[in-house]
Amino acid sequence: MKRIVLGSLVLILALALPTTAFAGGLYDSRVVFGGSFTLRSGETLDGDLAVLGGAVILQKGSTVEGTVAVIGGNLDANGEIEGDLVVVGGNATLGANAVLRGDVWEIGGNVSKGTARIEGDFFEGEGVVFPFDFGDFNFDFTRTFRGFPGGWVSTQTRVIGYLFQSFMLAALAVLVVIFWPKPTSRVASTVIGQPVATGGIGLLTIVVAPILLVLLMITICLIPVSIIGIIILVVAVVFGWIALGLEVGKRLGIALNQEYQPVVMAGLGTLVLSLVVNGINFIPCVGWLAPFLVGAVGLGGVVLSRFGTQTYMISAAPVTTEEAIVEVPPPDEPEKES
Repeated sequence: MKRIVLGSLVLILALALPTTAFAGGLYDSRVVFGGSFTLRSGETLDGDLAVLGGAVILQKGSTVEGTVAVIGGNLDANGEIEGDLVVVGGNATLGANAVLRGDVWEIGGNVSKGTARIEGDFFEGEGVVFPFDFGDFNFDFTRTFRGFPGGWVSTQTRVIGYLFQSFMLAALAVLVVIFWPKPTSRVASTVIGQPVATGGIGLLTIVVAPILLVLLMITICLIPVSIIGIIILVVAVVFGWIALGLEVGKRLGIALNQEYQPVVMAGLGTLVLSLVVNGINFIPCVGWLAPFLVGAVGLGGVVLSRFGTQTYMISAAPVTTEEAIVEVPPPDEPEKES
């Protein structure tokens, strides 16, 4: 699997450290957030390059010493890349003068290789396997814990799953916002505008929906309906989580005084939200409450906004006819002179 682990870490660091793109020099590792960057002929980038929602051009004669990772962005390469090329939900065009020493990893993106020279292998779609070697992780505390939810899984397995899940949710958030930006924004607005209502509806849905789905499965002929319902419920929970991540990304942008494109805010916010909330899940006995409640609130926003197809608003109380009609006494008539 060579350097694909490095590529994955580049993507995580790219989302987690938004100021890197502007703090590093031209010859250091660089992260491009929603902007543009050109590596000119004769220039060398001594490190990795991550592109999130932006556009990067590698001119003929330019060199990137490390891995190039593209999430929801565009890459036009005619130079030399010493590491791997990882494309997640983005586009990469390799010109005739492009040279890639490593492998190409295409996950939900588009890579046009043309006549470029690729010395490594090309992996796409189902052929991509997350390349963690469990034997390389030697923690002193890697023993099987028991007595709390998830305790039958070793700590190293949970840590790897925690990082993998956070990374994949961030990548999925980028794809979702690319194709459904307005529905995602409506769900986020619903949650922020009505947090109590969305939390209540989400908790009610989590309690009632599984019971109804189990009852449907009892009837053999309704098993397909139950399966479809389970899929819709899972999609709704994930969609709500990503909508909350989008809102977190917006607030992080405001806190950092940076203006990012929605696709960048979604990826960054979802990663931060997942790392924090799922990190709390490591606390024994009570840690599961954090992802449960966040998932419930997001699910409530999806339900109230009808998967983001409409804006949820509380209707004003109707005014009764008695309250609306006010009787005005007629003016006194002047007395007639006799």
